Amino acid sequence: MRAFTDVITTKAQLRDAVGFPAARVARKVITTLDAHCRLFISLSPYVLLSTVDDTGNMDVSPKGDPPGFVQVLDDTTLAIPDRPGNKRADGLLNIVENPRVGLLFLVPGYGETLRVGGSARIVRDQDVLATMAIGGRQPTLALIVNVEEAFFHCAKCAIRSALWQPQAWPDVSAIPTYAQITVDQTDWHESAETVARQLRESYKNKLY
Repeated sequence: MRAFTDVITTKAQLRDAVGFPAARVARKVITTLDAHCRLFISLSPYVLLSTVDDTGNMDVSPKGDPPGFVQVLDDTTLAIPDRPGNKRADGLLNIVENPRVGLLFLVPGYGETLRVGGSARIVRDQDVLATMAIGGRQPTLALIVNVEEAFFHCAKCAIRSALWQPQAWPDVSAIPTYAQITVDQTDWHESAETVARQLRESYKNKLY
């Protein structure tokens, strides 16, 4: 591991380096989902879920579905469907140990993001799951998030990264296929072509 000689280790050192937020920024955190938050969530097809277990191991899991897939049940409650995946369940296992979660909502083409923090429970209530069905298939589980804070994050990172500007996107042709990466990183006994075929089948028939 590389050694570093100038490491910030206290809050005071950090504040000396970055300063303090303006009063407007400090006051923008709200404790309920207002009309602006509700509208943004209704238009968001993609959210990142951050979790941590009881020993500090962290995970960030992407969740995506048609816009509005995250339901606002009331001013302080969100419901997120858990769609079929690879069954690692990293985030879900973390929530069982530690309910603290963070959410980052994105809306394509909109620079600002919405950050939400709170605690989560994993539920199987059929009346909740039934409202999340797509193509007649409902999720097995849902996350219920009790919102404790919410605020909009400025667009500087999106501007710097040109995130929503296709003409600025990097050429990804040099990146191997996900199938090839999987074979290389897991020393899997099947070929990349076989894994790619399995992935295509999964993407086509096992999204829900």
